[in-house]
Amino acid sequence: MALKPVNRVKLSAQIEQQLKEQIIEGRWQSGEKLPSENELARIFGVSRVSVRQALQALAAQGLIETRVGDGSFVAQPDLSDLVRQKLPMVYLSDDSVHEVLELRTLLEPPVAELAVSRATDKQIAELAELMAEMERHPDDTALFSSLDYDFHMLISKMVSNTFIEGIYALQTDVLRSSMRRILQVNRSENALHYHPLILEAFQKRDAKAARAIMEEHLRTTFEIFLRDKHLITRGTAAEAEVTA
Repeated sequence: MALKPVNRVKLSAQIEQQLKEQIIEGRWQSGEKLPSENELARIFGVSRVSVRQALQALAAQGLIETRVGDGSFVAQPDLSDLVRQKLPMVYLSDDSVHEVLELRTLLEPPVAELAVSRATDKQIAELAELMAEMERHPDDTALFSSLDYDFHMLISKMVSNTFIEGIYALQTDVLRSSMRRILQVNRSENALHYHPLILEAFQKRDAKAARAIMEEHLRTTFEIFLRDKHLITRGTAAEAEVTA
């Protein structure tokens, strides 16, 4: 491939970066109104068009809220949204599925243990509802994998730690895709065996049991994947069409 001349960084991108740094560093607090487009254009020495493009980019990232006729305001910070932007959806090879499982094996057992002590009764009830839905749809791979994902994500939210939620959000796309692919070899039996045990540990508020069962669940998933990964079909179309 022939090399091509590089483009200069757009003015709007430079403005976006400076404003983003101000927000992330706390120079402007949540709910605080930003200077008007005219004022920002004067400060940066650029046109309102460049300022507007920068503000639109920040709004798309969830950093600011633009209210018609009222201006732009710093949004409530959401670490999950910020970190999710750092990892685009990627095609998962066998190696990357292996790495996702390795990460989950290290991360999720201690998160489950901590979540037990912080989960509300309502959240545990929601976990039970997800479990019931999974039991009703064991042969619908697309739906089952989505419910499986929601089950694990709900546990991460129980911890009420924005950094932990952020780490889960960082792997959202690859986690969803890997779960669909893993179900091709794991089917639903593994989750249907371990998830009720995990739910029971939460209902009994048994943190040690939740950690131990989650660890065994993911270790078993890992072992089945390593044994049967040759059965996984390639490509997103195959992921969408495969049934358990």
